[in-house]
This record gives sequence, structure tokens and C-alpha cells, in this order.
Amino acid sequence: MNGKHLFLTSAGLTDKMKEKFFDIIGKCPKDVKVLYISTAGIETDGARESLAICFHELFLMGIQYENILVYNLELILSKDYQRTYSSYVTTPFMLTRLLTFEELNQFDAVFVSGGDVSVLCREMSRTGFDRILNNAIKNGLIYVGISAGSMYAAGNLTDGLHIIDNPIIPHWNGSETTVLPNGKDEIKLADGKAVYVEDNYMSVI
Repeated sequence: MNGKHLFLTSAGLTDKMKEKFFDIIGKCPKDVKVLYISTAGIETDGARESLAICFHELFLMGIQYENILVYNLELILSKDYQRTYSSYVTTPFMLTRLLTFEELNQFDAVFVSGGDVSVLCREMSRTGFDRILNNAIKNGLIYVGISAGSMYAAGNLTDGLHIIDNPIIPHWNGSETTVLPNGKDEIKLADGKAVYVEDNYMSVI
């Protein structure tokens, strides 16, 4: 699987999006491996609750719990920090260290949770995971953003991924975006909608 594939959702994948998701991967759901980045969603109870919902949705999709790795960047050392008292641990478990590009590409998809996008952006930059993730997306890792996760991949933040230049406004209750704007205008997404990005093409689904 080559090229970029991103689902920048307001509130998660719909049935139609799930069908497209599995078509791209080309695997039986029980064999799909997911990295779930929870970093944006652990500072309030409302956001923490979304983790249970996401796991429930992944299970309903047929993805096995043992194939989901929850990865919190707040547990990862800063990119320039030199380990001292734990330096004798030569093979730290992956949940406690920065994943390599090769390890990240063992997953079929990365799901990036909703919550506080500024926390997510800060931790991506602090750990250096932003560069690894960006390269993995270019190499074909499917990116599924949920609310803050979508904003991080879009044009909302100076230090975000900027896969697309347009800022995404999730959970929009007004007149929603049905036709993509010209230039770098905001894309207003109601729940149940997403921006789908395939290489240099994007559409609202």
C-alpha cells in the first residue's frame, strides 16, 4: 500500500468510511493492527471517556483488542534527553520510548484521538514523533483523525502536520462544508463527516 490515505473526521468513522478504510488496507479486520494515540484525550474525563467509545467502535469493526496498541506520547522522553538512571535498560518496551519508523510501519493504521489539540501538538513536537509519523503517512500508513486528531493533521496549527492547508472545524452545527473551498479557507465538519485525503486529492465524505 503506497501513497497517503487520511480520514480527517469530526467524530470518528461512519459505516461508509469504515468500508473504504478496509478496502484500502485489503486485510481481514481481525488481522488489522492499529496504533491508537491517546495523548489529546487524557486531560479531562469527557475526553477520557472517548477512549472507551473508540475501543468499542474498533471492536465492532472486527479489529481485535490484542492488535491495538495505546500510545501516549506524554510517557515518552523528550527527543534531546539523555537517559541517566535507566541507561542500563538497553531494550525498553515500546510504550516507554519513541517508536522507530520501521516499527510504526508494522501497523496498518494510526488513530489519533480527540481532546486538546494543543497538548497533542506539543507532545508530538517534544518527542520528535511528528517527523516519524509524517514519514510513515507518506509511506502508506493510514491516518484516522478524530476531532483534535484531524485538526493536528490539517492547517489549524503552525506546528501541525499540514497534510492539508485548510483548518478543520469539527462538530460544526451550522451550515456545513459540502464543497471544498478554494485556497486555505476553513472546512466546517459536522459529526458524521470527514475530509478524505488520497495523495494530493481530497474530498468531503
